[in-house]
Order: sequence, then structure tokens, then C-alpha cells
Amino acid sequence: MMFRPVFLCFVAAACLSSPSPVRAVDPDVTYQKIMEAPARVSYRATMTKQRFNAAGDTTRYVQRITHQRPDRDRIDIPDSDGRIREVIIRVDDDIYRRKASGDSLFYSHRRQSNSNLLDMNLEFSSLDLLQTNYELEITGADRLLDRPVAVLAFKPRHPGRMTMKAWIDEETGLVMRTEERNEAGVLVEELFLTEFEKDPSIPPDLFATEEWTGKSVEINQVIACGSISEVQQEADFRLNAPVYVPPGFALQQRRVIQHHGRPLVHFMYSDGLSRISLFQRIASSEASHMSPKGTPELLGDVRVWDRGPYSILRRHYDGKLFTVIGDVAVSESVELLTSLCTIKPAVSASPSPTGYTSWIGAGAGVLAVGLLILWRRRR
Repeated sequence: MMFRPVFLCFVAAACLSSPSPVRAVDPDVTYQKIMEAPARVSYRATMTKQRFNAAGDTTRYVQRITHQRPDRDRIDIPDSDGRIREVIIRVDDDIYRRKASGDSLFYSHRRQSNSNLLDMNLEFSSLDLLQTNYELEITGADRLLDRPVAVLAFKPRHPGRMTMKAWIDEETGLVMRTEERNEAGVLVEELFLTEFEKDPSIPPDLFATEEWTGKSVEINQVIACGSISEVQQEADFRLNAPVYVPPGFALQQRRVIQHHGRPLVHFMYSDGLSRISLFQRIASSEASHMSPKGTPELLGDVRVWDRGPYSILRRHYDGKLFTVIGDVAVSESVELLTSLCTIKPAVSASPSPTGYTSWIGAGAGVLAVGLLILWRRRR
């Protein structure tokens, strides 16, 4: 994913802030440096991501990233001929996208709420969950792009999870390379920098957004984050929650997105490294909606698109369309998706003198054992 390295700068902090029996940690690689890296370091880089499936096919993505501390990012995505087909600019909470299709250009804009993350793959999670569900180890030292790096291993404590290896730049705290392997040890995804420049000269107009004026379509605005009651009020429909969640996972965030003019609720879960996203919106079984490419496998009333490193599952239930995107076993995602129950609001036994009725999401206890994911896949 295009910004996964920044996520790992966060989760690697615990490892790099204490001595390792394998290798003494360089004094420059500290907890504070890694946590503050995005706000402290401006850089320009070319990032390549490769995904591998069981058939031996490789999908390759290249992105040119410019980050200006603390909160400006630009991503230029070239096509196979090297022409820029897509540009994404983030300034504070505003994200602008321009995409080329033939001779036409399409402009969009979205605004995030309560987040400084470009949630197209700029990921973060819980350090406590990571330490609970993974063994973290500094396994050695290396050099990448002529820069010293510390090599970290993230080994899962629960079966069926990915194992990750990460190369952390010792000066900046940024991640230079990652490898993900499945339970059998097969490489399923790798991400690496082929160019890196620290504190580059950045033209003032690189993050200019005047081009979007009068052209952009507002899409996928994050309009509410917070408690079950806050999300349900903004969504204006009764929410569903899974009774079953895979071992080690916990609910991290709830939010409502204005998706094509209608509310879409997004529950984000995590075990600290692996992720699952549960989306729900009002839709009848006959409702028209875009589906992932390819022919899905049918498991009961669940449709499954297996993408190798991750899977997409969809189910119509209770007058809603539910979508799960995650990098856990398909069987676990199916069990989660088929365990949904309606969160029934409970009436307070002691209404206030004004007659106000307090509504509480009775399913909050169920959600407390849930999970987290930022949708990792660009459309």
C-alpha cells in the first residue's frame, strides 16, 4: 500500500525503543523519532508494491510520493508508459484526486473527520494490540539505498495471520521495505523504495489545489466518527455488529461516510497488524451496486472475491448490503459476516424530567470484541 511505511513507523516504536538480544539498538533509532517522523521529516520517494497470488501472477504498482512535514502529501501514479494517470493531494484534512481516463480528466474531493491520515493506505493501529498478538524482534542490520536500516520481524501468536518483516531507516524512522508472508511462509506482498530523498526542495505550487475549483465532485466525505450512538444517529438506520470476531482482534474506530449521497457505515478492526473492514449501508437485494471485478465464489449467501493477500466478501441481509475487506482467512471473514446481529437501542430506566429518552447501543459490548482495518485497496 502506498503509505504503509508510515504505519510501521508507529508500530515499530516499541521494538526500537528498548534493547534487543539480537542487536543493540542505535541511539538514533528511538521511540520519539519514529513516532514523530511524519511531522519531522520531509521526503520524496518512489515506492513499488508487488502482490503475488497462488497462480504465480504478480500485480505491480508504482507511486511517486512527496511528503512535506507535517501534513501535506502528494502522490503521482504513472501508467505503464510513465505518464501520470492519477494525482492525489492531501492538505490537512482535505484530499483531492485527479484521474485520467482516455482524453478526459475526472476531479474529486473529500474531507476527513478527526484524522490526519490519508486513509487510502496510510494506516495505523494499536501498539498494545500489536504487542499482545505479535512477537516483535529486531533481527539484524542492513543497508538500503545506501542508508543504514534496522530489520524487524512481526511474528503472529495466532494461526492464520501474516508474518511481516520491515526495514526501518535508522536516521528518520521511516520504513524502507516490507515483506508479508502467509502462514505457509509464501511471500504474498512486498513494498520497497527504489528512490529516497530526505528534505528535498519542494516547489511552492506542488500542493496547489486551484485546479479543482469548480471541477471536483464531493465523494466519500467522513461525516461522523465516535460512539455507536453518534454513528447510528448520523447514519439514520439501525446498525449491525458481528457476534464472532477472529481471535486477537478488537474494534478500533466507527465512522459514517457520505458515499454517493447516502450514508455508509464503516467499522474498522485490527489485531495490531492484520486488518478487517466491515461496511454496511441500506440496500435491497435487487439494488444496483458496483461489484468487484471477476466471478465470486458463493458460500451460502456470501459472495467471495479472493485477491490473494486480501479478500472481499459481500452479503445482503436485514435490508442492507454488508461488505468485508480483510487479510485474514476467508473462513474467518465468512464466519464474521454470517454472525451479524442488529444493535437494538435500550431505553433508559430513568428518563430525565424533560421526558428525554436515552438511547444506548446495546450491541456496544459485542463491538468491544470486534476488529480494525483502513480500507487498503484503491479502487
